[in-house]
Amino acid sequence: MRKLFALGLLTALASLATMMLATAGIASAQPPTTGTDVSTFSESFADERFVCQDELYEITVSGRVVVHFTYFRDTGAVHFHEFIVGKSIGVPLDGTGPSYTGTFRTSDSENIRAVKAGGVLVETDTDMDRVVAHGSDGSLAFMKFHAHFTVNANGELSVDFDTTRMVCT
Repeated sequence: MRKLFALGLLTALASLATMMLATAGIASAQPPTTGTDVSTFSESFADERFVCQDELYEITVSGRVVVHFTYFRDTGAVHFHEFIVGKSIGVPLDGTGPSYTGTFRTSDSENIRAVKAGGVLVETDTDMDRVVAHGSDGSLAFMKFHAHFTVNANGELSVDFDTTRMVCT
């Protein structure tokens, strides 16, 4: 899931950067450019640890991705949001331990703009992930991750935190 997220984020940010460079010289007020992409995915991967487990699992995930951006040509500001929801199945590679079925959601929200004649990028980024999985042995695996950072108009990191909550029963 992290591989899929990283690939989608890199593609979207590369497209936005190209658009920002191509329109940097426009001086008159322009309406914002927006874009939304909705897609589905399904993939399997092995040698991954499942939430609350130490052993390796074969994990199959499927879901839906929504990516939306708004780009303001006159200011160079970009608002980006990616939201992923899906289902997962985890089966231990060695056959011991419980199998899991679960749901997950992840989101990434970013606001970026240039200040001081383009010399500084101001950015706010918030990431949130949530996984709930039920084991074949009656166990429950829950994970919630929240990260946020802000770079202010002086180019300084003014807010930076991340929290992870796991419940394994």
